Amino acid sequence: MRTVKGSMLLLHFVGAFVDVYLSFIATPVLTLPVCSGYPLGFSLVLGIPTNVQVYLGISFVGVIAVTILTFFEDRYHRLIHGHGSNGKRSWKRMFYVVIHYIVSVLFIAPGYLNIPDQAVGRAATKKTIPCIPDDVLNRPGYFVLSVVNTIPCLCLVFMFALVVPQGAYFVGSIFYYLFNTVSKSQTTNRLQKQFFFALCIQIFVPIVVLMFPILYIVLAIWFDYYNQGATNIALAGIAFHGILSTITMLIVHTPYRNATLSMFRLSPKNTGNNSQQIWKTVVGAHTTQHSVW
Repeated sequence: MRTVKGSMLLLHFVGAFVDVYLSFIATPVLTLPVCSGYPLGFSLVLGIPTNVQVYLGISFVGVIAVTILTFFEDRYHRLIHGHGSNGKRSWKRMFYVVIHYIVSVLFIAPGYLNIPDQAVGRAATKKTIPCIPDDVLNRPGYFVLSVVNTIPCLCLVFMFALVVPQGAYFVGSIFYYLFNTVSKSQTTNRLQKQFFFALCIQIFVPIVVLMFPILYIVLAIWFDYYNQGATNIALAGIAFHGILSTITMLIVHTPYRNATLSMFRLSPKNTGNNSQQIWKTVVGAHTTQHSVW
């Protein structure tokens, strides 16, 4: 597990930061189906322009996607190619990671090349959503990114098409390797499978739950559907990602769960002994077989 500490820490940090940004700093309120809205978070006190907040919020979603992708890429590399690598391979991987993070920050930039005049944007929003109250359009920080959703949607589709096929390839390749490669130790192979399954559950359960609010947002834009209550619930569901990810992590990873329970003095008496026995088994397998974690 030592070799995945760095990538897991980065994944936790990025996810936690984005959750804090969406639920505390920005706290966005969208007025779909128009790409517009206003913030309600601490950013109003800080005086951060809404257009900057929108750019950061969308970019952070791309950063999360790339972080998940690079996590599985790193796991794939360590399982298939081992811990050691020559300089050429390391530089290729570093270049791969850097390029993807640059794309995650810049992919929404084309949507900012044709920002409408805000007065015109508010009028277009009122025309598209006649029932929207005027006080919403006059909220502090109300920002209209685009009255035509084509370019922002294409930017999101591009990022989706870039990340998802690669992630599917790495996950599928890891599964193939674990189930079709003859290992020198059955214990090593079993532990690798268990650990990888736990990682997949930890990452994909929150993603599956997030698909529902994201699907609603996409369909609301596509079909020009306005329902402010449903939109607010969808945004709240997206902000729930961090809590769900933490709960999933505590369920699937026994060391995290035992450490958390021990903080509240809820750990069973025999948990520590079992954990020590499991840890001895893992360490012994790692020492004798040089397993790739």
